[in-house]
Amino acid sequence: MSFPSFVSRLFAMLALAAATAASQGPADAYKPVPGQPGKDVVWIPTPQDTVEKMLDMARVTPQDYVIDLGSGDGRNVIAAARRGAQALGVEYNPNLVALSKRAATAAGVADKATFAHGDMFEADISQATVLMLFLLPDHLARLAPKFLQLKPGARIVSNTYAIGGGWEPDATTRGDPCTSWCIAMMYVVPAWVA
Repeated sequence: MSFPSFVSRLFAMLALAAATAASQGPADAYKPVPGQPGKDVVWIPTPQDTVEKMLDMARVTPQDYVIDLGSGDGRNVIAAARRGAQALGVEYNPNLVALSKRAATAAGVADKATFAHGDMFEADISQATVLMLFLLPDHLARLAPKFLQLKPGARIVSNTYAIGGGWEPDATTRGDPCTSWCIAMMYVVPAWVA
């Protein structure tokens, strides 16, 4: 075999190996790291016991449609689906969306837990009966006008941060022990005033 032929075959094998590795999906190996930067915030996961407290506060049932804006690794959506609710996570990071879909499949709730790649500020939340959120105060304030357009009685549960703007939570709970990210506040959307 001539040297040019050998080099051509070597490059072809390397290209095939790279294509095979890519098709096996580096996304399958993707592991988010708390504090990693995102589009609008850094990713910090809600502790699982806080997720459960938030679901309890909102009294999530199979009749609910739960939406999580900035859904990260999908834990809020998957936990809501485990309670029988239809749930949607909107996440800007496509790797986190793919990770969430795999986690929902592994948890056996892919028929109830769906994930969309998108911007939380552009998401249609109009059908939500429950919003589960872990967003910064300025994001909550920016989204507040959309929150007030939800059907009266819809519940918004926020991890750690208040919506603000004079809107007081209807209920607050705190984990015990509480080291970080363990305060949940629930707001009930008021009836529209004409």
